[in-house]
Amino acid sequence: MEHQLHDTPYPPGNGHGRHAAVFAIAVLVFTTGFLAMPAAAHPPSDMVLSYDELSKELRVTITHTVPNPGEHYVKEVTVSINGKVVNDSRYTSQPAPDTFTYSYPIETGTTDEIEVTATCSLMGSISRTLNNTGPIAPLPSSSSDSQPPQKAAAGFVPLLGAAAAFLIRKK
Repeated sequence: MEHQLHDTPYPPGNGHGRHAAVFAIAVLVFTTGFLAMPAAAHPPSDMVLSYDELSKELRVTITHTVPNPGEHYVKEVTVSINGKVVNDSRYTSQPAPDTFTYSYPIETGTTDEIEVTATCSLMGSISRTLNNTGPIAPLPSSSSDSQPPQKAAAGFVPLLGAAAAFLIRKK
C-alpha cells in the first residue's frame, strides 16, 4: 500500500478532529459575542421602602450591583400612590456600584398604597409596595402582584466547559 503525503498540518484520518475544533471555535465565538451582554445585564436585586410621616419623605434603598454605574445603572424610579404616578425620576447613572438610597418628598395618607418600580438601564425592573398604616410605618413588604426579578442567562462559561470537555474526550 502506498502512503500519500498530505500538505495539511492535520494527521490523516476521517476529519472529525478538524470538525470538532471548528465547532468548538464557532461555539466560543457565538457565546462570547451574543451571550456575554445578557449575562452581565440584570435588574436590581433588592429594594427596601420606608416612609417618614413627619418629614413626608419616602426613602427607596436599591441594591443593584454593577461594575460600572455610569454604563449599567438604575435609569428610572417611578412612585405611585393608589395606582396614580406621583413621581417619575430618570437617571443617567447610579450613585454607588451596589446599594444606594433615593429620597422623594410625597404626600400620602393612612391606608394609601405606595408602589415603587426601579428599572435597569439594560434589562428588567423590580417593584415593591408599602402600605401606609399611619405615623409608624411598618418595615417594607413585598407586593404579591409584583413581578419577580428577571434572571439573566447563565452565560458562556458553562458552554466553554462543555466545548473543552468535548475536545478532551476526542483526543
